[in-house]
Amino acid sequence: MRSIQASIIIRTLNEARYLPQLLEGINAQRSEFRIEVILVDSGSTDGTLEIAHAYGCRILRIAKEEFSFGRSLNRGCEAANGEFLVMISGHCVPCHGSWLQRLIAPLAEGIVAYSYGRQMGGPDTHWSEHRIFAKYFPEQSDVPQQGIYCNNANSAILKSIWRRYKFDEHLTGLEDMHLAQRMVADSHKVGYIAEAAVFHYHHERWTQVRTRFEREALALQQIRPDLVVRKPDLIRYVLRAVAVDYQHALSKRIPLRQWPDVLRYRLAQYWGSYSGNRLSRKISATLRESYFYPTDKKGRALVHTQFQVKPRSEILMNKPERIVALLPMKAHSARVSGKNFRDFCGKPLFRWILDTLLEVEEIDQIIINTDARDILKQNGLIDTDRILIRDRPEDICGDFVSMNKVIADDIKAVPADIYLMTHTTNPILNKQTIEKAIHAYKLGVANCKHDSLFTVDRVQTRFYERDGTPVNHDPNNLVRTQDLTPWYEENSNLYIFSADSFSKTKARIGTDPALFLTPKYESIDIDEPEDWDVAVAIAKTMSVTSQTAEHQQI
Repeated sequence: MRSIQASIIIRTLNEARYLPQLLEGINAQRSEFRIEVILVDSGSTDGTLEIAHAYGCRILRIAKEEFSFGRSLNRGCEAANGEFLVMISGHCVPCHGSWLQRLIAPLAEGIVAYSYGRQMGGPDTHWSEHRIFAKYFPEQSDVPQQGIYCNNANSAILKSIWRRYKFDEHLTGLEDMHLAQRMVADSHKVGYIAEAAVFHYHHERWTQVRTRFEREALALQQIRPDLVVRKPDLIRYVLRAVAVDYQHALSKRIPLRQWPDVLRYRLAQYWGSYSGNRLSRKISATLRESYFYPTDKKGRALVHTQFQVKPRSEILMNKPERIVALLPMKAHSARVSGKNFRDFCGKPLFRWILDTLLEVEEIDQIIINTDARDILKQNGLIDTDRILIRDRPEDICGDFVSMNKVIADDIKAVPADIYLMTHTTNPILNKQTIEKAIHAYKLGVANCKHDSLFTVDRVQTRFYERDGTPVNHDPNNLVRTQDLTPWYEENSNLYIFSADSFSKTKARIGTDPALFLTPKYESIDIDEPEDWDVAVAIAKTMSVTSQTAEHQQI
């Protein structure tokens, strides 16, 4: 008899409603792989275990007080005998008999290390959830894909990869994306298999919908701390999503009786996302039970004032800190004459980034270290309660003086907890990007991971030495440029640091910097005459499309 090749792991908590259909669907699979089915149960009382026993599943149990999505999967993966680990939710059902074969094949062929399949709703699925499924699980496969998105409701991973990275056992969700993020950073690949489709059934109260999105948003803060949702975003997302859902519902002739549920669903979704995005606390036993064992009493989004004990990271994130922005400015420019004061789309170039900095409420003061006070005055700029113009000492004036010496002069004169440095030559950099970078820096410091931050562009292209020697690829074994290992280019948009980190390196980049990826169109830095032309074109395009972009949905 052949040994087990694939282990199907099912997490369950009272899944008797759809588990028979799922297990029947597994038995009906036409696959070259010999399989076993492992069920990891966290306290079912509705007959789930009896059903699993009748179908011959291996049953593992995990106590409520131990449960997290990552921990339950790790228990199942540890017990598995197969080299391919397949994960499927207890309320998902394969759409056809080749689901398993199609899901595992890219792993067996060595194309990817982690795959996930399409998810579709059933006849009772909320219309808005149908729209979410359509967005994240399209009809076309992408193997391998770019990015880290994946979903363990319908996925497969090499056991060797799982053994190396394992699922985080403390996250409140998105353990799949967290593992994928680490895996992709080491050049492994994720693939989306549209043909490996399942029906995903949810029967949730509105409070449970809200709680589901809240715990996922809380987990996403650990994965992408730069993603911040504020109240204006919440309102915009809800209005935009409801409008688009109604538009699609009208085109598909969805009965009017279902339309009120569109608003209810999107409110629950985005209020949960907003609430979870604002949290950054460790999970207490009470909070864990509220998330993972929702009942009429406990299955609601958190009342934040219930929890009094805060971890160090949250205290550090929320403590008042003085933030000073450094905006150095010279009268002379070597390559683009007088660029700092030249008219750029209706106002002097320096005013673009200065006005943006003034919009960022967290910034307490802006320091302009300059040898051009008179020119600034001619352009209507003088000292204010938030702007301090400092005359640059003669010994650090000139085109060949290190910028770190200018920064050191400002740090000595103006104390602050956090310094943020940018340039007049970054006119497209916007308020939201600066706010997200500040948030990412604070989180990195609070978690003792980083002491500074600088912005970068991601580059995936083929590099050569001047003599034609390839740097980052093999010309005899060409791969697509999007599959090359990314390189990161310092783009000079933003630097965030403290006086302490600066003192250690005598530079704006500390010993443990965070790299912060900025939108490509914002990262333009005007150094050459052609940079000016490109920046003008971008600024004009943005002025035409700004209202459209304002309504983009994440």
